Amino acid sequence: MNLSPRTQHRNSLSLAIAAVLTAAMAAPAIVFAQQATAPADSAATSAQADQKKADELGKVTVTGYRYSIQKSLDQKRDANAIVEVITAEDVGKFPDKNVADALQRVPGVIISRDGGEGKNVSVRGLASGLTLTELNGNYVATAESNGDPTRSFNYTLMPSNMLSSAELFKTPEARLDEGGIGGTVILHTRRPLNVKSNSGFVNVEGAMADNRSHDKIDPSVSAQYSWHDKSDRFGILIGYTHQKRSARTMGTSTEDYNWYGRDEGGEAVDVNGRPTPGAPHDYWGGTGFHDQNGGYYTHFAMPTSVDMSITNEQRERKGGQLTAQFKPTNELTVTANYFRFDLSQNSQTNTLKIPEWSLSRFSGDGNWLTGRMLDGMTFDPSHTIVTGATYSAHAGMTYPCNETQAAALGYQPGGWGSDSCALPTPQITGSYNIQKARSQTFDLSVEWHHGPFDAEIKGGHTWAEGGPSLQFTLPIKPRKLISGAGTATETWALANHLSAWSLSGTPSMTFSPDLMQNLQNGILEPDLGSTGSSWTKNSNHQNYAQADFTWHSQSSWLQSLQFGAKYRDGGVHRNTGNNYWACPGTDPNDYANRFGQSNNPCPALANQFPSYLLYSPSNTNSGAFNTNLFPAINYPTYIQYLNSTYGQMRTRNEPNFVYNVNEKISSVYAQANFSTERLRGNVGVRLVRTQQQADSTDQIDYYNAYFWRVNGALQPCSSAPAAGAPTGSGCQGGFTTLPDDVNNPASGHTQSWAVSSLNRRYNDVLPSFNIAYDITKNLVLRGAASKVISRPGYGDIASPGGLNYCSAQYVTDHQIIGGGCQQGWTGSGSNKNLEAYKATQFDLGLEWYFHPGSIVGADLFRKNVSNFTVPVVQDVAMSVAGQTVTVQNYSTTAGGRNGVSEGIELYAQHTLDFGLGFQVNYTYNRTNEAAITLQDGTSLGKSPLVGSAKNQANFTVFYETRKLMLRASYNRRGEVVDGLVNKMNVYEEPYQQVDLNAAYNFTDAFSLSASVLNLTRETARTHLGNDTKDRFYSNSYSGRTAYLGLTYKF
Repeated sequence: MNLSPRTQHRNSLSLAIAAVLTAAMAAPAIVFAQQATAPADSAATSAQADQKKADELGKVTVTGYRYSIQKSLDQKRDANAIVEVITAEDVGKFPDKNVADALQRVPGVIISRDGGEGKNVSVRGLASGLTLTELNGNYVATAESNGDPTRSFNYTLMPSNMLSSAELFKTPEARLDEGGIGGTVILHTRRPLNVKSNSGFVNVEGAMADNRSHDKIDPSVSAQYSWHDKSDRFGILIGYTHQKRSARTMGTSTEDYNWYGRDEGGEAVDVNGRPTPGAPHDYWGGTGFHDQNGGYYTHFAMPTSVDMSITNEQRERKGGQLTAQFKPTNELTVTANYFRFDLSQNSQTNTLKIPEWSLSRFSGDGNWLTGRMLDGMTFDPSHTIVTGATYSAHAGMTYPCNETQAAALGYQPGGWGSDSCALPTPQITGSYNIQKARSQTFDLSVEWHHGPFDAEIKGGHTWAEGGPSLQFTLPIKPRKLISGAGTATETWALANHLSAWSLSGTPSMTFSPDLMQNLQNGILEPDLGSTGSSWTKNSNHQNYAQADFTWHSQSSWLQSLQFGAKYRDGGVHRNTGNNYWACPGTDPNDYANRFGQSNNPCPALANQFPSYLLYSPSNTNSGAFNTNLFPAINYPTYIQYLNSTYGQMRTRNEPNFVYNVNEKISSVYAQANFSTERLRGNVGVRLVRTQQQADSTDQIDYYNAYFWRVNGALQPCSSAPAAGAPTGSGCQGGFTTLPDDVNNPASGHTQSWAVSSLNRRYNDVLPSFNIAYDITKNLVLRGAASKVISRPGYGDIASPGGLNYCSAQYVTDHQIIGGGCQQGWTGSGSNKNLEAYKATQFDLGLEWYFHPGSIVGADLFRKNVSNFTVPVVQDVAMSVAGQTVTVQNYSTTAGGRNGVSEGIELYAQHTLDFGLGFQVNYTYNRTNEAAITLQDGTSLGKSPLVGSAKNQANFTVFYETRKLMLRASYNRRGEVVDGLVNKMNVYEEPYQQVDLNAAYNFTDAFSLSASVLNLTRETARTHLGNDTKDRFYSNSYSGRTAYLGLTYKF
């Protein structure tokens, strides 16, 4: 491929470079390359040594980016395994702001993002949980700041400027830890005896995103200092980074798609008319429905709610490294490392929801033919998917609010309630979260080199914890009961008279122009039944000890023998809890009686929501959605209001939710490294024993009734419950509710618990073979074969389960206020019978080094996955309290069999003598639909491998002189297959992104850098099913971000 510097202006990459030059932007001169290392050598040590010298390429002396990719290709050419390496050109200068972002630029890698930053890494068509990430060759504990523990490494924790390099092993070696079927990423940090004494750097930087809600610049500062004595016997390296970033993510999402048909239980179909067995059918009555203009709709799928959200995050990332080395003799080196990484995320999410509450769904109800407040719907071309709906309260029309008013107007009884006369949408909701995650690692190693023998003994402890301390949510509806609840004079005030949503093109919502003003005038209804704060925290730890030995042979073909042993003992724990406020006059430590007695004024007080706590976020229209209004709750101020009204917030742990996984792993290995004049490689075997223990609880909930009745009659209320109601009752939709406290004997909700456990042991024999043959001086043929494993995800074997039973009475009650549950049993849970992922993999590659610093190559790969985990939803028979019941739509995981991920990686790299160069790669990945079976052999159909993308491409063009470096990078990822929702796979639609980087060196010590991420302001989008893209699932936009920084190197 040739690239002319006179490319026409329509070329997007040339325009990108021009934009950088015009804006005088700069970026760290850093290195991204594909390289591999010899099995006995450390890529990190080699890269650090290479930083002390420059190379001469022909007659042109090159440094920085050009030198690094040249050296990387030299290492790749001499390697045995198939490895990709990303190397910093200098201290504190990594190719991208985020390690995951840098990894996505090598062939076969795709990433997931969080707030615009790369978070998880997937390799060669397999899920991110199957990629093993290590720090300096050992496991590094990671924790999620917002959820359950996972085997995926959270790359948002890791400051990239602390690293010297990152290796991605696509083919394993026996000496490497098992666990990465997709690949193994090893992050390397610097050591003081490998860098110059009294050297280091200081970097200050500012960042700003285009979708921000403020005009502040987010600062960051990083520094590193290294010292060792003149005899190179003792050294210390210390590094620190502190980054603040404001992230704003805007997105649209849909909730469960249900099928609405004229016939009860009629079969759902896709856009091509093919049946979709097991897809959710309408459980609201088994019919279509009318609108208030005389229209009738049936046989289609529709989301139960369309949601638009804005999430504002304040992220603070801190990282610290302390490394000490002592080398008492030339043969002995002792190294001690301590790392700490902190990530704080305080976020506020504001959401507008338009659920299906204003539909008439039950053909037996009197309001079915009236259409309630539906004005009409729009459809996809097949007329099987609703893509838009409009609800409104017509001026001059009388809408009955209850059965009494309906009878007076001559309507048939059934289905009349507050939602029939008072538009309940948009529901104004969201959440306020205070979250933290922290990872720490300490390790000690002793290296001994004597003659032909090398030995290294290492031990360490890594631990992490994370999760929210507050996760509060409150929804309100845009209406207010004025008087006469449940009577002929029942009257409501409406803040909104129009709610419309559309998912065609850019999703949109439209409301009455006076909605915000009406809300601020106090026309609103807090939904106390959906208000609360519950959170999930997680912790992770591992102790490890290992011994590695190498014997360097003098043989003409046997280069060395490596052997060793390793022991790991670790696990994860998850705990849950909630935050609450107690009514005045009650014991704040008595959670069960926090609402007090029925005559306590607390419920009436709780129904009051100060309208000054509402505001309108700025900059609400983006590629994610458009809306004419966006009323939002100021959650931090509301928390202050609650504290001043009810006293300080209390925190309560929930001991019944058990979630523990413990693993003890023992392994030994042997590996032979061979080399002749043209042939080189390694062959080895790793023996692994895994002892696994897991505990979790299943929560069983019975929902018997929602409203309080006297002699079968609902009891009206305005704000406080009706007189005589049980303690803890509430008022919703104009009627008195039963207490929802499972400890209250009068509650319509009861609960029980059951603990399930797993205790097993299994062994694996994992052979590996890597070979490289120099066909000619410049042509290398590679091959590899191996057997690999990954252990099941923590949540797949230990996530607490839940079974829910909803009675016919409870379902009927919820018809009045919307929402609710499916009659009978439903639930979800983990699968403790899941086996480990197992695969055999084969690689074949050809590389042509046609010029110094240049390459054209191709790699073929195939992974035969004999066992993998996929999410499933099915009806199952289970024993509950001694009775066999059918649990509908039980969500769990099952084992896939005989999955295949295969493909080809094509790549090229070339640099012209005057400094213009390019790097390009393309990956084609094909996966099959593999059979899904339960432990008893029951077949559940087929599923594609989750996490796979058929196509991926990267193109980087750069120009570098001694003073200036410019780089533009384009990344495109094809469609990705994700897990099941409504028994359909989620598909991430193709995504592309352009990033710009540049740097200008004023002197050898001072440099200015800048970069722009997501230049073209791309939006990520997903849909359900592979038959159409019209079944919209979600989208997300995190903005275009610009960075400007100054680095001093000494």
